Amino acid sequence: MSMSDASPPVPHRVLDPRTLGRPMHLLGAFAERFGADVSELLRQGLNRRYAIGLQVDGTGMRQRQHNEDPVRWNVYSCPSGRIGLAVPRALVLKLLLYRYGGGEPAPVEPDAVAVTASEERLSTRLGQQLALALARRIDAGLPPVGVAAEPAAADPAVPFHSESALPTGLWQLNLTLVEADSGQRHELRFSLDDGCMHRLLDRLGRGRTLVREGAAAPALPLSSRLKLRLTARLVQQRLPLGAILDLQPGSVLPIPQPTAVVLVKDSPLFSASVAEHKGRLWLTAFQDL
Repeated sequence: MSMSDASPPVPHRVLDPRTLGRPMHLLGAFAERFGADVSELLRQGLNRRYAIGLQVDGTGMRQRQHNEDPVRWNVYSCPSGRIGLAVPRALVLKLLLYRYGGGEPAPVEPDAVAVTASEERLSTRLGQQLALALARRIDAGLPPVGVAAEPAAADPAVPFHSESALPTGLWQLNLTLVEADSGQRHELRFSLDDGCMHRLLDRLGRGRTLVREGAAAPALPLSSRLKLRLTARLVQQRLPLGAILDLQPGSVLPIPQPTAVVLVKDSPLFSASVAEHKGRLWLTAFQDL
């Protein structure tokens, strides 16, 4: 067989060890739920105000590719971390024409129009509304069917942080918007940093453990199963041989306020102070050695 007949090697997917054991299979459902949130946000906001007819046509969540075209990211801070948002400039310009032009705007080529302060303000404000919606959905998680969602907490603060040429993290959530009349499509990109992804996966993992019939009872916590023999050396004092030979039943040795040393198999672990309470000795004020 010649080299030309050999089939090209199939690329293997590299697993991120930080995602092992995490509910990665729920990210698609989370993206769809967030798409529904954005649809409701559009219905109450832009669609009602300008009758633009924007609809969410597709959602997805994936790791960003290294060969993606560079875009400008507006970065917003939230309690869990930072959210980056890339809003297509064509969408922002169309919204500006709806706001100030009135009526159905003509198509605009973004490269032929200079960036204005009004465009910057609108892009930042729109991004903040979308970032707030994502922060709400991250905190709410993805409640299982038939399980009531937790009471909604106060809206997190999502202030504008900065502009960036790079995404905030490895994971991206993409939404495709389509205009009902013209069919023009716009892609919104959300970038989540490690803090937001950790919060998201933590919320997705809650309440998702299924109990199978005949399954063993859940194991006790490690702190309840870990058994160690601790030996406390309360005091160590040197006495001359004559004093030891003179000891009689009832003899009292002068001992200062002791500091105990706790050992595990003759290995010092930490020190502690010895206190007396109701006729018993107690260890307190532990300090690592």
